[in-house]
Amino acid sequence: MILPDHEILDLIQKKEIIIDPFDKNSVGPCSVDLHLDSVFSMFRMGIVVDSKKKESSLEKNIETLNTEGAPFIIAPNQFVLAKTIEAIAIPKHLVATLEGLSSVARVGIMVHAAGLVNPGTGIKKPSTLTLEISCHNSSPVILHPKQKIVQIIFHQLNSPARIGYDERPGSKYVGQQDRILI
Repeated sequence: MILPDHEILDLIQKKEIIIDPFDKNSVGPCSVDLHLDSVFSMFRMGIVVDSKKKESSLEKNIETLNTEGAPFIIAPNQFVLAKTIEAIAIPKHLVATLEGLSSVARVGIMVHAAGLVNPGTGIKKPSTLTLEISCHNSSPVILHPKQKIVQIIFHQLNSPARIGYDERPGSKYVGQQDRILI
């Protein structure tokens, strides 16, 4: 079951869902819009990316740019990692999905966002969400920090997960906020 606006607002008021910072105007009929931060990471041109390598070896081939609020221009066929401004925490009885906004998709920007926010994400420390952004436009597109970029949709589980994402020993993105992790 997808939660409607009034249930989302009730859970935020009860602090079962944490969205920080939270803007009530970002709540839609069954989702909450999240905003783009000003930190962007991209793989260095010409390197071969091995998806099986440990993140430490991948990170040395990443360039990170903080535009400090200035726009970022994404080139045609470029892929970047970004993150939400908002840090999120959801209880073990909910799961969330992320969807790129249609207004962003209509200018050729696809935001994947790994699709799933596991039950219990952020229960130890609220986490920003990493976004995978690709430009499918034949022209460069300007991305503006603080612009609405994705919507988070909350789903009720039949019963709470026994072990939340932040409680699992192998969960590597617990509490991420300051940088984008691979």
